[in-house]
Amino acid sequence: MRMKHLFSGLCALFCFNSLQAQYNQPYSPVVHNDGSVTFYLHAPQAKKVEVAGQFQAGSTLLTRNADGMWSATVKPLEADIYPYHFVIDGIKVPDSGNPLYFPNENFKSSLLEIPNSEALYTVNSVPHGKVHYCTYYSSILQQHRTMVIYTPAEYETSPQKKYPVFYLISGTTDTEETWYKAGRAHTILDNLIARKQAEPMIVVMPYGYMNNGTPGPSTPEATGMYQTFSREMTECIMPYVEKNFRTFNDRHHRAIAGFSRGGGQSMFTALTHPDKFGWLGSYSAYLTPQVMDKFFPDLKATSSQLHMLWMCVGTSDFLYKDVISNQQYFDKKGIKYQLVTRKGNHTWMHARYCLTETCKQLFKRK
Repeated sequence: MRMKHLFSGLCALFCFNSLQAQYNQPYSPVVHNDGSVTFYLHAPQAKKVEVAGQFQAGSTLLTRNADGMWSATVKPLEADIYPYHFVIDGIKVPDSGNPLYFPNENFKSSLLEIPNSEALYTVNSVPHGKVHYCTYYSSILQQHRTMVIYTPAEYETSPQKKYPVFYLISGTTDTEETWYKAGRAHTILDNLIARKQAEPMIVVMPYGYMNNGTPGPSTPEATGMYQTFSREMTECIMPYVEKNFRTFNDRHHRAIAGFSRGGGQSMFTALTHPDKFGWLGSYSAYLTPQVMDKFFPDLKATSSQLHMLWMCVGTSDFLYKDVISNQQYFDKKGIKYQLVTRKGNHTWMHARYCLTETCKQLFKRK
């Protein structure tokens, strides 16, 4: 009985200390009017705390006060959304004072948003669409899968109207939530549609992982992953969407694009099924000449059916040289495409730019 009481007391003490730590943890980060940012972390037992994120090179040391509160202020930042995390005595942890996080298969960073009323990722006073979490059964992967689907604001008030569909694919280690929570696809579309810069459309965000590891885009194993995804898209995802949402079901009203792994999956799927997709975007991604030669021997005729083949890569991206090689391959084959190179790296700041520019072009046939 005494041991039972001791155990109960220890549990109560642990819960109390956990609650106290939560209450002592202030909201973090705090964005100041000049764009500078202060990070806070309550960690009285820590010896060293740093903050690292895609808004800076390296990391910034936090300083500790007498109450065990660590803090640091970084210089004014350009408006955007940046993944970041703390490093406590060498261990990476998310910011417990921040409810915004980066969906990922592995470590989940926190998200720092520097607001800007003109930025398309900012929620403004415009009509807002809906985000649906949908579950479907994959006969290809023999399991139930989840995908996130955006419908424009007018979808609810126009019950007879059909819409084009944009299939937007996640990158390596990303989940079906990443284009939604980190990419802000729903908010970008809300704002573009309100500004009449994009057509009202349904955006489908599936999970791009095909249960076969994460093969590099230049490895032989990548081909099998592309093939599996292509079947998953055309045999499972598209039938579910077209059964449950009001869609136009022809290639003129279907688009597909993705970031990183999702860009390679999108390119392979669209070129494999030119009868199903009329619009293609590839963000920081490529297919190798070996894959092109094997699967698309008549690439010029196949690609000529596309209304758009749009590619974009940052000049600091670790895949930059491979994307340029893809461009040179297209040049040799006489393929028509658009390629945008810009300052940037393999980040979701770059991915949001790609999404924005793609949406401005989709479903606008000349």
